[in-house]
Amino acid sequence: MEQYVLEALHFGYSISSVIATLGVKGGMTFILSSMLLQNIIFIPILFALAISGIRLYKSIMKDRRRENIKLEILRHTIFCAMLGIVMILVSLIETYVSTNILMLTLNIL
Repeated sequence: MEQYVLEALHFGYSISSVIATLGVKGGMTFILSSMLLQNIIFIPILFALAISGIRLYKSIMKDRRRENIKLEILRHTIFCAMLGIVMILVSLIETYVSTNILMLTLNIL
């Protein structure tokens, strides 16, 4: 849970630093063009991973049979792997799409 609090603090600090440096108009433009796109996808993924981990723990504590534990760990692992693939796609969006949007925005400003 601490990781999510730190992620939120990091995101909020980054936004306030950009706005303080570039002003409200330039800062909001920068944030919308570079930071918002990937974080719209990334932050819910973090919450989904946390919820999946909590569900894994609860299901193991509810039914401690060996077969159940193996099945629940397998489900959790597959879910985490799928979200890992989505996070790779988010990093590609950050690398290519956000950079191009930022360059277009800077040309307009």
